[in-house]
Amino acid sequence: MTSTVNVLGKEPKMRNKGFFRSQYAAGLLALPASAVNFGIIGGMRKVSQLSKEDTAQLTHAARKGLHESGLYEKGVRTYKINEISLVQTLKKIYKSPAKALDILFKVNKKDNPALNVIKEEAKSSRKYKNALKKYGSDIAELYAENSAKAGSLMYKFGLNAGYFPHANKIITPNKSLQTSVFHEMGHALNNNGGIILKSLQKMRPVSTFAPAVILLMSLLNKRKTTDETNKNDSAMQKGADFVKRNAGKLTALSFLPMVAEEGIASLRGQGIAKKLVKEGTLSKDLFKKIKLTNLGGFSSYVLSAVVAVVITKLAISIKDKIQAKYEAKQKAKFEAKNNK
Repeated sequence: MTSTVNVLGKEPKMRNKGFFRSQYAAGLLALPASAVNFGIIGGMRKVSQLSKEDTAQLTHAARKGLHESGLYEKGVRTYKINEISLVQTLKKIYKSPAKALDILFKVNKKDNPALNVIKEEAKSSRKYKNALKKYGSDIAELYAENSAKAGSLMYKFGLNAGYFPHANKIITPNKSLQTSVFHEMGHALNNNGGIILKSLQKMRPVSTFAPAVILLMSLLNKRKTTDETNKNDSAMQKGADFVKRNAGKLTALSFLPMVAEEGIASLRGQGIAKKLVKEGTLSKDLFKKIKLTNLGGFSSYVLSAVVAVVITKLAISIKDKIQAKYEAKQKAKFEAKNNK
């Protein structure tokens, strides 16, 4: 007589599958997007390369813009950092790997004002305050100095311009991205303005860590987006399911404060520049370059948001397919075993 199904057989415990493979597959999508972003930065660098005459005009206009916008009275200042060649620097490091840190962190005395700004910003960080509390002022000061040297590299290589909210200062390279100075003034206006725009700027860190948290929560949840909700689920499981099912929307929402603040900064900065054009302080050609630089910068942020949403949804889709295949295989084994 054949045996009946073993009713005492336990359902197989399903493990979480596809965590690493889904991230790897989705990460491949980030490569072409990074290439596009790098291309945008390259275009911005090319547009912002100025002659000595245009540099002098832009510097004068920026100073006047600080005064006319009221930013100067609020302590905002602009500093330039001497730009060095990334390619040439890498060649020097290749020839003398042991001197890599010395080559990278070599300080030009003319850069000290800009380095002090970055150092001041570093002193507002939690890491600096913890170092000060645990190890004393000497170690904390060393941390701030090294942070300033490391943080200055993006500016020294002409890859970034920035407004530092705690220091309330602006830094641009002295060659590339000079035309970003008015965009950075827009950030300064936001930071020194009303509570809404200031809050938007303070929410920017959300765009940095939230997408990663959303993706991590989604990939750690072995339940698929197509699975039905169980009434007996814990509040934690229900929350995890909600995040996973709405991961794309939540990721897009997390980028909103940063994208919005960037757009507003560009518009407000261009407003200052436009007024200077009308006054005859700034040429229309330079104003055009300012707008193109701003457009490139804003496009890179929008691209980052779109790519993050696509990567998140793709990673979850791949994860769920791997999980579904694994669960189907385990159930088939279970049924075969209990039907012998």
